[in-house]
Amino acid sequence: MEEVVPVNTPKRRIRRRYFILLALLLIAAIGFGLDRSRRMPMIYVIPESYVGPVVALFDQPDGIEPAHTKDGLEVRVPENGIVKIRSNPTLGYSSTFPKSTVVFELEKRHGSREILSEAINPWQDYDQNDNPHWKVGIRDVHGNLRVIPVADKEEAFVFDDFPEADKKRPMIFWHESCQDRVFRPDWKAFTSGQKTAEELHVPPCGEFVVGTVDQVRQWPEWMFLRGKGKQEKLGVSNPVYTSIQQLVDEANARVVRKKTENIN
Repeated sequence: MEEVVPVNTPKRRIRRRYFILLALLLIAAIGFGLDRSRRMPMIYVIPESYVGPVVALFDQPDGIEPAHTKDGLEVRVPENGIVKIRSNPTLGYSSTFPKSTVVFELEKRHGSREILSEAINPWQDYDQNDNPHWKVGIRDVHGNLRVIPVADKEEAFVFDDFPEADKKRPMIFWHESCQDRVFRPDWKAFTSGQKTAEELHVPPCGEFVVGTVDQVRQWPEWMFLRGKGKQEKLGVSNPVYTSIQQLVDEANARVVRKKTENIN
């Protein structure tokens, strides 16, 4: 004969608590899994034929949504180098890239990909006697940094001290935020510190340059983005972009000029 359990007995309350706890654990697991899927590396897929500056603009209504892959969130760099992204995802890691939240992949013409290393700007490193030594470095996608001392040469290119083999392979240069380019007519309010990026609605953005040391050191000035606005304080003639469209127009003109002058 089946046992009849009253509604409010301790046994019934224990069962109810068990099912509630199980449901909460299931919801938490699903939420954790979704959060992990959102927090993945941003992967920039760069055509093998592309050289020059790249700007990624986030929170753009006319932008694209990154493609979700098992390795990360993929976006492709277009011919003009301006990547507009509709969202502004919080980045994290994946099993393939446990040490990098931003990854750069060069896509070969036959479809295979090569992960690019980053050339690191000089930074000041102090030894035990507080003597400054300027160095550059090459960082791979696993976070390993190869430090290279910089020779004391006047008017030398910043990465001239890279080994010859490294000077000939494609890399990522000057990967950093580009909010100080502002993209608004009132950029002086930002560079002077009177207003914040949030107050001016300056879009979140990142920039980098694709090329080899041998290529980059010979590029004409128009191959680069406009200078950093913060240098205006030093009296340097260094205008920033007053709109995103101005940046795009300049990038489109660069595409035409690269083909005309055979820069690749």
